[in-house]
This record gives sequence, C-alpha cells and structure tokens, in this order.
Amino acid sequence: MANSKIVFKYDNEVKVLDNIRDVENLSTLRMNYNSIIYCRGGRILVEIGGNNQINVKPGQLFLIPRGKLVQPMMVSTDVEASALLFSDRALKSILGNQINIWNKAMYMKEIYVLESANWLEAFGEYTRCIFQRDPMPILYDEITSSFLRMLMLLLCEELMKHEDMMHSDDISTMHDKEIFNQFLQLLANQKQKRQRVSFYANQLNITSKYLSTVCKRVSGKSPIRWIIESVMQDGYSLLTETDLSVKEISNILGFPNSSFFGQYFREQAGITPIEYRLEHKKMI
Repeated sequence: MANSKIVFKYDNEVKVLDNIRDVENLSTLRMNYNSIIYCRGGRILVEIGGNNQINVKPGQLFLIPRGKLVQPMMVSTDVEASALLFSDRALKSILGNQINIWNKAMYMKEIYVLESANWLEAFGEYTRCIFQRDPMPILYDEITSSFLRMLMLLLCEELMKHEDMMHSDDISTMHDKEIFNQFLQLLANQKQKRQRVSFYANQLNITSKYLSTVCKRVSGKSPIRWIIESVMQDGYSLLTETDLSVKEISNILGFPNSSFFGQYFREQAGITPIEYRLEHKKMI
C-alpha cells in the first residue's frame, strides 16, 4: 500500500484512511483491525459474518470488529468513505474498561451501523487539524491519545443509546466481563480456533465449567458456540478471499480431513464449502 493512502499511522496500532477506495489491500487491513468507516457519499452493500446483509448509506457509521468477514456485494461508483482502524491492543488501551461496550455491541448484539451523530462532522475537522498538521504539535502523543479516547467514548455513548443495547438484562459482573473479553482475545489470536473449551480455559487459568458459566452469563452463548462461529468466520474468509483448495483450508483450520470439514461447514452454513465459494465469487 502506498503511504499516501494512509493519512495517519500511530505505531502501526491506529490508522486513518482518507478514502477507502484508494486502498488496495483493504481486506487484509480489515481482518487485522477494528474498523470504523464513515460513509460520506454513495452506497455500500455488504454481507458481514457470512450471512448478514448490511446496507450503508451516506451519513452512517459502519463498524466492523477485527476478524469479521465482510464481503462487498455492491459499492456505488460515487462512494466516498473514510476509515479509522484500531488494533485490538490499541482499542483496549484507549477504552480501558469501556471495551465491554464495544465487545457487547459488536459480538453479542451485532450492531454494525449507526446513524451519524451531531458531533461527527466536528471531529472530522479536528482529525484533519491534528493528523495532517505540519509541524506536529509538541505534545503530540498526549493530544493523540486524548483525542482518540474522546472519540471512542462518544462512539460508545451512541452504542449505549441503541435500542438493542438498552433492552437487555445484564447479570454479569465486571470480573465476568474481563474474563469474557480475554476469551474473545484468545479466540481472535488463535490461528487454529477449533480447540476444546478446556484449551482456552487452561490459558485463562480457570475451569471449563467456569468459562462456560461466564460466557453464558455475559453473552448468552456457550464458549463452544463462540468457537464454532469463529472457525466459520475463518472458513468464510479463506473460501472467498483466497484460491486455496478445500483440503488446504481444512488443514489450516485444523480439521483431520476435508470430508470432516465439509460436514462441519454444511451443518453450520447449510451448504458445502464449494457451494459457498461459488455463490460468493459470483457476487464479487
């Protein structure tokens, strides 16, 4: 990617893209970063997570958690959209305990689109003033970290106002949420995600039963369900964004053979890996 396409980069942990149309390897960036995309014009129709269609219109924010498969279905020729990208480490550092709000919205409630807030345009102006200023401010690091934290807290405030976030019974403790967030992080960073619950529990120094209790209390889903969904995300991505054979993909994902992977995939997606690939290659 040419450096001119990235208008700001902070220790490779945070990136600001002026226009996503100019970025050649957007797919790679999207899989490695949490993305906040602001659609200024045109229209974007995507499939997210392998089965959920999202229509993004001008003035809306499109939020994508790291590793979530996003398959473009239609991008209008007049689309203009900028993006703010955070690594998991940067997002955790910036939000602190408020990372629970992001995780709940992204992974549990699956809130991917927000209407534009009245503060957004003002932040756009500040972004250009701070990140495209020459020379850079003397207190650059402090200004940058404070600015990004304020931006993300305002975004979390908008997420908390969302109807899906307001109407839910939360019986989990802060300790539960911390363990759950660590589990999600482990799952995201694991190359072969198809592991036993005990594998993740051992890394968290807790029992499998306790991890199951925490996951169900925080998210309403078992750790097995989270593992399956993460494996499928990797499968969807490899089938649509690479030319690897089903056997090669099966090996990468840690299945004993391609037949077992095919059966597993069909049980979850309702179609075979080959059928999924052909269907989504046509969409592209």
